[in-house]
Amino acid sequence: MRNFFIALLVITGVGTSAQTIFSYGTNQVSKNEFWRAYSKNNNGERSEKLMREYLDLYIRFKLKVQAAKDAKLDTLPNIKNDIAGFRAQLIEQYLRNQSYSKSLVTEAANRNQYELEIAHVFVAYNADSAAAKVQIEKAYKALQGGADFSKTSHGFSNNEFVKNTNGYIGYISVFSLPYTFENVVYALTPGTFSKPIAGAKGWHIFKLLQKRNSAGKMKASQILFAIPQNANADEKAEAKKLADSVYKLLLNGESFEAAALTYSTDKLTYSTGGLMQEFTYTTYEEAFSKAAFSLKKDKDISQPVLSSIGWHIIQRNSLTPVKEDLTNADVLQYWSDKVNNDQRITFAMEKMKEEMKKTSGYKALPYNEQQLWTLTDTMLNAKNYVSFFKANKQKPLFQLTGKTISVAEWLQYAKSQRTTPNQTVKPVYKTLMQQFTNETIEQYYKDRLENINEDFKYQIKEFTEGSLLFEVMERNIWSKAPTDSAGLINYYKAHKSNYKWQPSVSAIVFNCSDTATANEALRMMKQNPMRWKEYMDNMGGKALADSGRFEYAQLPIKPGTVLSAGVFTPVEVNINDGSSSFCFIVKSFPDADQRSYDEAKGLVINDYQLLLEDKWVNQLKKKYPIKVNELVVKGLGK
Repeated sequence: MRNFFIALLVITGVGTSAQTIFSYGTNQVSKNEFWRAYSKNNNGERSEKLMREYLDLYIRFKLKVQAAKDAKLDTLPNIKNDIAGFRAQLIEQYLRNQSYSKSLVTEAANRNQYELEIAHVFVAYNADSAAAKVQIEKAYKALQGGADFSKTSHGFSNNEFVKNTNGYIGYISVFSLPYTFENVVYALTPGTFSKPIAGAKGWHIFKLLQKRNSAGKMKASQILFAIPQNANADEKAEAKKLADSVYKLLLNGESFEAAALTYSTDKLTYSTGGLMQEFTYTTYEEAFSKAAFSLKKDKDISQPVLSSIGWHIIQRNSLTPVKEDLTNADVLQYWSDKVNNDQRITFAMEKMKEEMKKTSGYKALPYNEQQLWTLTDTMLNAKNYVSFFKANKQKPLFQLTGKTISVAEWLQYAKSQRTTPNQTVKPVYKTLMQQFTNETIEQYYKDRLENINEDFKYQIKEFTEGSLLFEVMERNIWSKAPTDSAGLINYYKAHKSNYKWQPSVSAIVFNCSDTATANEALRMMKQNPMRWKEYMDNMGGKALADSGRFEYAQLPIKPGTVLSAGVFTPVEVNINDGSSSFCFIVKSFPDADQRSYDEAKGLVINDYQLLLEDKWVNQLKKKYPIKVNELVVKGLGK
């Protein structure tokens, strides 16, 4: 709740413009700062009326934040912890959204527009990686001499599946291959092949056979007749026979959904009529995809098609062309998530580390490695660590802008990486030093991010001031008004005429998850309306009810609905979420009448808070006199 409120109240920024739009006491607010806040909340509309209204709100906001600072609320542990937590989250978000990551997102979305038909020569490392390299080089030389790719793959590949398929892989798209391989094949032109490239299990030479526009995204249903891996010839023939017979039933008008429920062995889809998740041509193996994407129109069904897991009958439900509009927030988020969850994001992070080094002014300094490793060994086996840290405080390892990292800091890090006090295995210090250097640079970069990125600086300040505003309002206004009983009653008496019931009813209002639940609740209510609490307890949380007095405008009804005692209003559906509501009218109050103090208390508290707030702001204006630069205000309105 706290952070949600803060998000709503974030209306500030930091400006660099020399022009001051207003001051409060000795504090100044720049034109840039105000314009940033105004634009954010008003879509940049240049209306002088809107600007002046917002200027008043912004002045009040800055005064309240200043009051929070005067009260030293910015030193409270909960405020500091909230800001630190927000900053940590924002840093990770910022790093993920750097240009390197953005370029990967754009690259992935663009590659998704195409499907590549590829083949490869594959020489597995097996027991001898050196021999594998010799073999792949021979294959590459043969291809350079004009040898047929299929025959070369069959002759040189040492994987039986690759040999039997002559190296044919089929169609792939983005994310089908490891990123390093994907980069290789997307760089090829049809008919060309790559240089040998090493993978996790062996050497590859890729050939791009053809490149085509993506076939699109398909929604389809299937009936699967699975064939066990160890099936004999009779079992395979029986599966084919059943698939053919079901296909004939479908041609004769049998419902696809009913057939899937009865015959499909796909445990994930049979109960939903065979409905599969949306897929592209490259999601499944070639035989399945070729059959699915050969269907010309929705509701067409394929003949039984054999894949590695059995026979399929496929029904096309819809086909959507691939069109990745990265200006659409949902599309951008989808591709960002795909990239961030893929191995390729490590390439972006490596580039980011290099940028961090550059931005942080990293400069390596000379030192004797062997002496440092010996010192580290001695320190790790000593009982008095502190003396080592003190003695090496002035010995430099490397420099960052305005900061020198010392040997003492390295020794502290090495000690922190030691898993047990009696560890005897000597760490690989060179690798550990690289890790120490990278982590030190990254933390230094993060600590200075406000000085590097202005947007980051704005967002931290926005959250900080929002947190202070919430805290100071809670202390000065929100917690005070509800407990000031005498003040509330006096306010009610002085403004009694403001608190009247408009035409209203005493009613029970039912809110249900869907129309079916609402109709069920209505059926039970008509049996005995007074048992409504019992009925709701038995609805498993799918229906909730509230009783009280409601003005007509508060009810989920259409204009002109009869609101007499004993009436059930019609079920009304919320078009936004599909929820449904109806009411039972207990008593009708067609005329306006006075609310009692208890009936009006919530409204009175709200109005009384506004009164207290106005008084408080007027006191702050006296403490911090306001001066508005009219020339700047008028200039913004043009």
